[in-house]
Amino acid sequence: MSWQARVDPPWSLSSWRALARHGWCAGIAPEGIDWDVQAQAGLLGTRALPDAAVVRDAPAVPSRFLALAECVVCHRDAARHALLYRVLWRIASGEPGLLERAVDRDVHALQRMAQDVRRDTHKMKAFVRFRAIPGADDAFAAWFEPGHLIVDRVAPFFVRRFTGMRWSIVTPDRSACWDGEALWLGPGGQRDDVPPEDAGEALWRTYYANIFNPARLNLRMMRQEMPQKYWHLLPETHALPVLLRTAGERVQAMAEREAQPVRRRIPGRPPQR
Repeated sequence: MSWQARVDPPWSLSSWRALARHGWCAGIAPEGIDWDVQAQAGLLGTRALPDAAVVRDAPAVPSRFLALAECVVCHRDAARHALLYRVLWRIASGEPGLLERAVDRDVHALQRMAQDVRRDTHKMKAFVRFRAIPGADDAFAAWFEPGHLIVDRVAPFFVRRFTGMRWSIVTPDRSACWDGEALWLGPGGQRDDVPPEDAGEALWRTYYANIFNPARLNLRMMRQEMPQKYWHLLPETHALPVLLRTAGERVQAMAEREAQPVRRRIPGRPPQR
């Protein structure tokens, strides 16, 4: 018989840990649990396992595994929960140094998922752009499309960064709202839930165009740091086609321009008294 396990919400480490602990203590091997996030079961199977099924103590795992699991549960791969349980089972069953074996297939898969989530977390912190909400004082909203289920993971960063303003971040999976005192996390939304372009974005595009240095243009590095899939979310990238197309001409003009004397005055030594 195969038990079903439902991690609710799917990105919750505490929910996954409770299910994994229950499965381990009941002696259910990895192949005996179907980690189906769409399952309607409450815990394992159609009901919680009876106390009599507990055959051993909770597993002991290194803190490094829990840190890894905290990232991996936010990945979109449907196999992540089963993979985590399989690695936990192996560690607790006599392979305490498993995570040190980078060439192990399970460990490599976990590390790759964790890296994907960390990268997605970094991109969300860098590329969220807030827009003023019409008719509301000091209130802003942003639309973002993360690659993974990271809103709960990243929202506290924005609370610390923008504590003094009221804001909302809407994504297809999840939304986060800060009212200046409390953080609210709820269902996702649509792009139309966020106001259209405001005057601040036009100002930002003008600023970006003026600081853009064509002599330092490196398209490969630009796409690495600012992947093209995010360009439609960023106001400054609307100016990129023209800036890229005219970069060569601007570099040539800079090279042909006569050197200008330094305008900054260096203050002289103060008079001696």
